[in-house]
Amino acid sequence: MPSFEKAFIDAWPNSIKYKDLELFSLDRIPVKKKFSGTIRLISTNSEWKQAVVLKVPKGKGKITIDSDTSGACEGFFLWESGFKDDIHHFEGTSNDLQLLVYNAWQCDDWMGNMYTNYWSHGAAMIIEVNGNTRRYRCNDGHPDDNFDDIIFEVTIDE
Repeated sequence: MPSFEKAFIDAWPNSIKYKDLELFSLDRIPVKKKFSGTIRLISTNSEWKQAVVLKVPKGKGKITIDSDTSGACEGFFLWESGFKDDIHHFEGTSNDLQLLVYNAWQCDDWMGNMYTNYWSHGAAMIIEVNGNTRRYRCNDGHPDDNFDDIIFEVTIDE
């Protein structure tokens, strides 16, 4: 079964090829200095709790979700259990003119402690672009290639 971690390390910051697919460890969406958009969870299919990560590069801006200005930060994890509503709105600023997007998951270590992980083992994303909407089909840390552990869409407002 595939583990994409080493291939991503060797290719950083570029994508990798697997079979007939282009895979990404994270997406760098070009945005304006002030940007806004929506995020929508399509599905999850994993034994592990899944999350979407939206953030701006460190020290380069702030982002909020659902108009919560008290929670402005460089990024956030939106866990599948937090997708109570179908669509969440976000807005932010990015001096780097990019929004970073990737998937994460929560699992147990060998001692039963919960931890959050991303970019390791089988983690990879297929990104499908349709106008200003990007659909992400993601693998978590399991070394498989089904790309259905979390599927979500991010739309950047024009």
